[in-house]
Formats: sequence, structure tokens, C-alpha cells
Amino acid sequence: MDAIVRHIGDVCGREPSVRRVDCRLDEAGAEHAVLRRLLGLRGGEPLPPHRTRHAALKLVEKSPAQAPLVLAVGDAQWCDEGTLRWIDRLMRGPAQEPLTVLLSLAPGVPAPAAPAFHELMTRDGCSITDGSDLWPVGAAPPSRDVEGLDRRESRLLRVARAAVLLRSTDPHLVGPLAGLPLQVTGRLLEAARDLGLLPKRMPARCVPPQFDALMAALPDAEGEQLRAQAAEILNDAARPAGQVAELLLGLRTLDRPWMRALLKEAAATARRDRPATAATYLHKLHESAPDDLAVRTELAAVLTDIDPAAALEHLDGVLSRTDDPPTRALAAGQHRLTALMTHRTPDTPAGLGELLRELRECASPLSCGGPTDDLALATRALRTALTGADPAAAVADAHQVLRTDRPRAAWARVAAAQVLALAGDTTTALGHLDRTVTDSRRREEAWAQCHAGSVRALLLLESGRADDAVEAALAASSLAEEQERTGRTGLAPISLALTLVARGDLDRSESVLRRLDGHDFDGSVREHHLHLTARALVERGRGRTEQALRLMERCGAGLTAAGIKNPLFTTWWLHSTELLMTLGRTGDAAERAELGRHLAEQWPTPRSTGLSLLARGMVATGADRVELLTESVRVLQDSSDHHSRALAEMRLGTTLLRLGDEKAARGRLHAARATAVRCGLTAVAGQARVALAAAGGRPASVALSKAERPVAEMAAAGATNRTIADTLCLTVRTIEYHLTSVYRKLGVTGRAGLAHGLASPGAHGSARLPGEER
Repeated sequence: MDAIVRHIGDVCGREPSVRRVDCRLDEAGAEHAVLRRLLGLRGGEPLPPHRTRHAALKLVEKSPAQAPLVLAVGDAQWCDEGTLRWIDRLMRGPAQEPLTVLLSLAPGVPAPAAPAFHELMTRDGCSITDGSDLWPVGAAPPSRDVEGLDRRESRLLRVARAAVLLRSTDPHLVGPLAGLPLQVTGRLLEAARDLGLLPKRMPARCVPPQFDALMAALPDAEGEQLRAQAAEILNDAARPAGQVAELLLGLRTLDRPWMRALLKEAAATARRDRPATAATYLHKLHESAPDDLAVRTELAAVLTDIDPAAALEHLDGVLSRTDDPPTRALAAGQHRLTALMTHRTPDTPAGLGELLRELRECASPLSCGGPTDDLALATRALRTALTGADPAAAVADAHQVLRTDRPRAAWARVAAAQVLALAGDTTTALGHLDRTVTDSRRREEAWAQCHAGSVRALLLLESGRADDAVEAALAASSLAEEQERTGRTGLAPISLALTLVARGDLDRSESVLRRLDGHDFDGSVREHHLHLTARALVERGRGRTEQALRLMERCGAGLTAAGIKNPLFTTWWLHSTELLMTLGRTGDAAERAELGRHLAEQWPTPRSTGLSLLARGMVATGADRVELLTESVRVLQDSSDHHSRALAEMRLGTTLLRLGDEKAARGRLHAARATAVRCGLTAVAGQARVALAAAGGRPASVALSKAERPVAEMAAAGATNRTIADTLCLTVRTIEYHLTSVYRKLGVTGRAGLAHGLASPGAHGSARLPGEER
């Protein structure tokens, strides 16, 4: 039926206006039942004659001017008599535009007994056809017709098959493959196009599947021989290596030397911009000659950013099969990198040092280029940053990596971006991560796209772009689920859990973390400690302070054991200070704050210094507390960490409130709430709203306009946008606009937070925040 509709459009030169309905067995005896559904009419009684005539006129009027009208009735064996008579009158009446009525029966169904159906079939212009014999416009015929053509017009079918294999209708190429003279080939190509055996215009790379069906009737051996001949013809005609390689991929064996040489050439050409395609060519070469270690090493290099686990398997195979020093040197550095990426080797400063040593000892230019190689520089930069030793040196190495046209592995660019972010240049880091995600998506490098997207989500969260962070983390997590094998990474779901905590969505965050139960994080210091941090933040949000503290302390002990001293790798010491103060353990809290100060002095950036001041302000008292927190706010203004700046403003505001300076407290709390709302940090916005209410400030709900308040109240009560719109006599789009404004003003992300956001100030309780003594 769809093929007939398309054909009508092709003949008339306009898209048909189609009314389609399927009949039902339970309506077989109900007069005009099908007609009512066809016209969208309500009721169940038979229609009087004037209504049916009026319906016919309205149907024609609603059809677009000069557009053919198609009425399609499926399972017509169950169509009622009244509808069939109406169709008969419509067909016999005058029509300004073409009208087609399609009554279809399922195969094997007995013919309808309704007299009106048989009367229709006797009308002029009506015909009966078997739909299985129809060819869709431009499609190849069914296989039985191909076989018939092979008997009747074998030359025509040979030409069509040759053109499909060659992806060309050039008679100079098709003729030799079909074994026919040039002029005969040209005539047969035209005939094949007219019959629908070939598309009107042959695509450059691949044709629709129905045309490839021309090859299905060939015996395997004959098809293999024909593909090999087609590849040789294209190769002799100096066609692009990639075009010839596509044919070679369909061969079971590469039995001629030129075939392997051409696949290597095609892989080398595709490697830079189409690595997934290059991997396909190299995989074919590896299948045909498993002992070719050079091909296997090259395949591993191409797979590094696509599927590092598969790359590592190939490199294991290379290193286990050879003692040849050049071959081993070629594979050693890449093996160490992929082991790091797949967490077989821990990504500690010591593990990075081993990778750096391998890269420096590597002699082949295909694997590395000495100490100035981008991969070695990225490794050195990340190791330096993790140890918190020399910010200037780490940043210099990172910039040198990112100045290259494209680092050999995306891991190098992501590592360099992480270093810049740790050093405070988050804007530049995000720019390079954006580019890496885009490039990896275009190049179909699944692991690289997922890894860069996960790190990007974490930096977006730090920068106060919580909504963008959630979106990036969701994209990375979806990709990680689709590509479970590519690197066995847990970073994507962990980044999602952390962004959800910042948005105040503890339930979803906990659900994401629960799916990681049983995941082995031993090989990844970053994933392991971010996972501990995410779990601790969920526990803190649930009010389980002791459990949260234990997780944070485990995080700190693990980082110390791994030799990681950068205060910003994870800010466990800041969280532990807050949790210890909540438990009243001021002495231990002071020790953690002092540790943060020491680490920040070794890695001095506005963010590390500001966070150190924040931690020390938490444990201080009186005027010292105000002074430290004020300085923390000032310093954090020079960093990209909007999240921590909002926290510092809020703690300063509550401190001023406790000291009796309500006016200054309200100013700070308003600033904290504004920053949190602007950045989508729902959890912080909620805390600031509670504190502001306790300070006597104007609650956020008061800021709602007269138009917004009823919308917010009805949404909080569970009404849908459509219900609200109908009740208030507004459009759904206006309701959506009002709700967006309400969410922003109340500092919530959706309907779930409306009830709390609209509550009266007294309903919020005290303004004591996490990190303040009980």
C-alpha cells in the first residue's frame, strides 16, 4: 500500500493527501463504523444520507489544492456495507483532483461477502492486483524475478550486478566486469535503470540494500570471484584506495599481494580522519595474516581511542610473540598507555612515571618522538600536577601538548586539560574538552568521547554550570552503557552522580551509584576516590554524617597512599572539615583545615587558596571566622569555582547572622542564593533559602508575580500544564514560561521542589548548616 501511495505521488508530481483506516472484526456489522473513523466523526448510529454527502464534500475540501487524494482502507474484508456504498458514491461523483481508493486484504483471507464490495470491483477504473507482485519505485525486483531475468535477460542482470559492485554506471568500468562491449553495456545500463534494477543516480559509496539484493542469487564462489574482479578493475583504473578496499572487505581471502598492499594504503589514508574505517581495514588484514605483528601493532594504535581494551589484547599478543627489540619498542609505550586507560595499571604518579619511562625509551617514530612527544609531555604534566609539586612546569607541558594539531591519543589532550583545570584555567580546559568530544564523535571514537565527556561534566559542575554538567554526564553515561567493553570506565556514571547531588537529586544519584555496586575501582585512583566522594555526599545529604565522614576519610587515606598531594584532585579535606565540625570534633576539624592550608601552599591557585580559607573559617570563631570567610569569598571570585563561592557566601552570611548583624547577613545570603540559582546548584540554593528565611529576609516565594503564584501553587499540587492552562484560561506555552521563571526564582529544578520552595519561612526551621557545631 505504501508503495502505491509513493507511486501516485511520483505520477502526479505532488505529495498525496492520505486518509487511512484499518477495519476491525468487531465493527463488521456496524453501519458506517469505518466511515466515522475515516472522517473523525463521533457517535455510533448510522449516518443519514445528507450527512454522508456532506462528509464527502468536506473531505474533498480539506484536501490540499491540486493534491491527489488517497483513501486507504486496510483489512477491507471487515468493512461495513454503509462505508462501502459511500465509497462507491464518492468514486462515481465529480472530482476536481485525482482520487484513489485502496482496499487491501491480508494474504490468505477469504474474499468479502459484502455485496457492495463486489459491486465496487465491477466499476470502471477499478482493478484487483496482488501486492506481492508490485515493485516499489526504484527498487530491485524480488529474488524470484532476478532468477527469471537471469534466464531471460542474463546480460541485463550481469550489467546491473557489475554496476552495483563497482558503485558506478561508467560503461568503461562496467563493461569489462560484465564481459560486454562498451556500446552494448551503455544500452543495458539505461534499460536496467528504466526497470528499477539500478538507481537513477549511483551513490559514491554504498547503494540501498534492495539493490545489493541483486548479488543474493549468486552462488558464493561466483560472488567471491566477481567481487575480486571488480576490485582489480577499480584498482587498475586508479580509483581511490578506500573504494577498492570496500570490495576487498567482502572477500573471504586476500590471495593476491596487491590486495594487502592496497588495504594498508587505505588504512593509512583513513587513519587521521576516519579511524574507525581504518580499524576495519586493518582488522581484515589481521584476519588474513594473524602472524603479521606490524599490522597488529598498527591496529592496536588505531583502536586506542575507540576500544582500548581491544587494543590492549592486540598488544599483549604482539609482546608475547616476539623478542625483536624494534617490534617490542614499537608496542611497549602503547601497551603501557592502554593498560593505564583500561586500569590494568593504576593511574597513580608511580604508574604515570612508568609510562613516561617507557615513552622515553621508545625509539620508533611511529610510537613516540622522544622527550618532547605530546604523549610524554601529557604524562609528565599530569604526574607533576597530581603530586602538587610544580604548577608552572605542569602548565607549561600541558600547553605544549594542546598546541599540537592533534595529540596522538585523546587521552593526552584530556590529561592536559585536567592539568589546566587544576591550575585554575578551567575556561581553556573546557574549550579543549569540547573540541575533543566533537572530534571523537565525528571520528566514531567511543572511548575517547565518553572519557572526555565525563571529565567535561565535572569541570562544568565546578564552573557553576550544573544544568550543562548534568546534560554532559547523561550523554557520557549513555555512551558508556552502549560501549560497555571500551575501557571498562566508571567515570561517566560517577560524574553523573556528582552532578545530581549538586542539583539536590539524591534519589537519582543514589540509584546511579547503586548500579556501580561490585565495580572494581582498584586500577583507577581517580574513579575510586571520586566514587567515594559521591557516596559520601549522598550520605551527607541524607543526614548520615558519620557514614559520610568515614567515606571521606577513606578517600583521604587512599590518596595519601597513592602519592597524590594536589588539594584539588578531590577536596576530601574540605568535606571532612565540615563533617567533623558537624559532629563537634573541632580539634580533628582543625587538623584537616591545616592539612588543606599546607596542600594549597604547595599548589597555590585562587581556588585552592579560597577553599583553604573556607576550611579554616569553618573551624575559627568570632571575628577570625568572619575575616577568614570574607577573604575566602574574595579569593574565590578570581576562580571558576562558583559552587564553592556560593558556599563561602552562605557560611559568611550565617556567621554574620549568629553575630547579630542581620543586615549584612541578608546581603551575603542573597548573593549566595542568587549565585546558586543562576548556576543550577539546587542543593546550595535550598540551604541559602533556609538561612535567608531565618535572617528575616524576603522569602523567594514573595518574589513571584501575581501571574506566577497560582501557576506555581497548582503545579505544586500536581496539576499538569494542560490542566493549569485550561483552569487559568492561558496557553500551555505561557504556563511553561511561568514555571521556568518560578523555578529560577525559587532555586528549584522542577515540580518536586515547588512545595518546599513555596513553604512559609517558619516552615524551614533553624538556619544551622552542615559544618556548624551541634
